[in-house]
Amino acid sequence: MPDWTLDYKEQTDDGGELEYLDASKLNFTKRGDALMLTVENDRSYLKVRAVRAFPLSELHEFIGLLDAIAGREIGMLRHLRDLDPAARQLVQHEIDKRYFIPKISRIVNAKKEFGAVYWDVETDRGFRQFIVRGIRDSIHEIESGRFLINDVDGNRLEVPQIGELDTRSQALWERIV
Repeated sequence: MPDWTLDYKEQTDDGGELEYLDASKLNFTKRGDALMLTVENDRSYLKVRAVRAFPLSELHEFIGLLDAIAGREIGMLRHLRDLDPAARQLVQHEIDKRYFIPKISRIVNAKKEFGAVYWDVETDRGFRQFIVRGIRDSIHEIESGRFLINDVDGNRLEVPQIGELDTRSQALWERIV
């Protein structure tokens, strides 16, 4: 596959050094579904992926930018707020596509049958039904009261704060987990 990246820097081995990018020199644009990046007076990339270095704890800090065509790291943004509002929105949209995790706001029902737990929940993306097997391997406490759930189909859901759910949801959670 040809490398369509317009990279005017010499290709040298940088020894794995992390390059922090100056947000004021970054120009993001959208072409179809692809996020494009031009580093002012330096280089351009036709397809960029934005990834979190710490996807569970630092949602807006340390955003890695990857050249999706060449498979190389471009550099790291220290914080999304450093970008201008239009660029921030484009990068945030790319991150949201990559890290789609519905947040559970209410547990409607949960029942155990034959080693599986069948869940009916309300999320920020609507009503969901899913199945979990092996609670110890499928439900992880990320930080105090915050949980990440992996269902049998590989989907992830988040309970942002168990203490903020209604009392019935909390009782169902305690009974199952």
